Amino acid sequence: MNSWLFLSLLLAHVIADFYLQSDEYCRQKEDKKLKSWFLYVHSLIVGALSWILVPTCSFGFFALGIAISHLVIDIAKIFSHKGLWSFLLDQAAHLAVLVTVAFCFNAPELPIQLVDCSETFSIPLFLLAILLSIKPANILIKLVLEKYQIGETQSCENIKNAGALIGGLERILTIIFVIIGQYEAIGFIIAAKSILRFKDTDTAKTEYVLAGTFLSFGIALLCGLMVLK
Repeated sequence: MNSWLFLSLLLAHVIADFYLQSDEYCRQKEDKKLKSWFLYVHSLIVGALSWILVPTCSFGFFALGIAISHLVIDIAKIFSHKGLWSFLLDQAAHLAVLVTVAFCFNAPELPIQLVDCSETFSIPLFLLAILLSIKPANILIKLVLEKYQIGETQSCENIKNAGALIGGLERILTIIFVIIGQYEAIGFIIAAKSILRFKDTDTAKTEYVLAGTFLSFGIALLCGLMVLK
């Protein structure tokens, strides 16, 4: 498998699937289903962005295949039960397509290889880690907490938006600290966050924050380790 090709396609997928479609457009797909114009436009965006990151004429057929497969997988998702497993299976199906393309297409030198100029960590993987640690991580943590019904009270609803912002920032900091080898600083962040919540008498909110914190730092540590060479 061409790892550079897979990384290029994965970056295109993450950007298109998580950052180039808003919550409003996602709701439109769920409500209108096959009548949603964005369902088809989104798939074309995924294919086009994949072709942009693999800029060679011979990849056009594969980019079209990625777009069509993305459309088929998204159609299956909008007609399936919503939740954690639906999200995981949807992403696994998309990844399986990208792996297949990475095995089948003989790619030349890709633009992503030109930016990998650091001797200590991979710059393309660092970009991927940052992208994964913000919106995809927030969605995954939210679905995990909903599935196990941790702290599902009104008090938790009030902190979700702020928690998403704080969680994204702490994961970015954690990735940076892993890269520079400052694991003590990660412990300091966890300790500081725990102290701030120590006197909270709302048990549901405490459970929500604690579970979210463990998931958040676990994801960030994995992303940070992935970046190191």
